[in-house]
Amino acid sequence: MTSLQMIVGEKIKNFRKIKGMTQQELGFKANIKQGYLGDVERGARNISLESLEKIMNALGLRPGDIFGYHEVDINDVNYELEQIIQKHSDFLRTKKIKDVKMLHKISLEIFESLESK
Repeated sequence: MTSLQMIVGEKIKNFRKIKGMTQQELGFKANIKQGYLGDVERGARNISLESLEKIMNALGLRPGDIFGYHEVDINDVNYELEQIIQKHSDFLRTKKIKDVKMLHKISLEIFESLESK
């Protein structure tokens, strides 16, 4: 298994969970066998471009949603932070802009309040 297989599989899994779908539901919607999807999500199987396109369409994703990532060094002390930020970013991409702006404003207010103490 390659690191790219792992990255793509993890992205698919994260977006599937964000959308509130099970592997079975996504497999049905994408016309892909659940076992194959599970292998792809674990990075244990190489995904074809055709299958990737079916999954992306079923999840309402664009290529940048899957491949728009930056390299992360798992030995870096900031690895955990980068993972959290990436998952948060993936989640926010599924929301309406007005909701993202509101969440951003709330976050800023919370951090300003914490910093003033």
